[in-house]
Amino acid sequence: MNQKTITNLATAAGRTAYQEYWHDLVVDQRSAVIPSLFGLWRTAAFGSEIRIAGTDTSYRIGHPLGPRGGTRVFMEEIIVRHYYNNVQALVYFGAVILLVFLGLRFAGLLSERVSLIGIAIEAFMLLMLFTVLFYAPEDEAAPAAVESAGTPEEPEEEADHEVIREVLRELEDIGSTYASLGLRLEQSARGQEEAMKDLAQRVSAIQGLNLLESHAERLETTNVLLGQLVSSIEAMSQRIDMLFGKELEFFVRKEFERMVNRDAGEGPANNLPNHREERR
Repeated sequence: MNQKTITNLATAAGRTAYQEYWHDLVVDQRSAVIPSLFGLWRTAAFGSEIRIAGTDTSYRIGHPLGPRGGTRVFMEEIIVRHYYNNVQALVYFGAVILLVFLGLRFAGLLSERVSLIGIAIEAFMLLMLFTVLFYAPEDEAAPAAVESAGTPEEPEEEADHEVIREVLRELEDIGSTYASLGLRLEQSARGQEEAMKDLAQRVSAIQGLNLLESHAERLETTNVLLGQLVSSIEAMSQRIDMLFGKELEFFVRKEFERMVNRDAGEGPANNLPNHREERR
């Protein structure tokens, strides 16, 4: 086994060995990307030795860089060089998810909490892009990267910055649209509340009309009963009149008979002296 010693991974020899280690893990051995990236970061921060299986070479690291320096070397040599386009594609993918979620929210197919998931995803993707750009090396500090890429880095960075600006503009537009949507939802909620109050008032009015109808039915029943009572009183008064007339007729007849009987009894007694005088 060929053994070499390097001071740390921040040096030129260390960065070259670090690139060989990434190529051996990801390209030659075809290891899983996420575990390989985690192993590369741990090696850059705390590793003391690098073993490359393809060339049977071992690099002994004199001084580990620690979490801060190791993270910087990991971001500059691995993420920025090999996965920058992937991070940028993830940002666009998060923007697509956000637009889909907002469209479904406007259509009323998703709730407000679910639509916030799209915003959280896009925010996480933008945080990843921010981290990558934060650790991206300057033009003067990475001439080797420019030569290996074969294209000028400055136009690419300008294009990347322009893409980021476009994404930020889209996010600003989405934020303003979401704020206006919130205002519309609040206004619609107020309108629904007022409509419910109006509906409650109308329902109470309808209940009052039902009570009035029941009272009207009772009044009609009372009027019918009063009509029957009036007809009964009229019939009773007619019968009383008939009885009174018969009783008066009876008294008149009785008085007439009494007078006739009295006159009949007084007539013979008055004629007796006249007969006696004639006889004399």
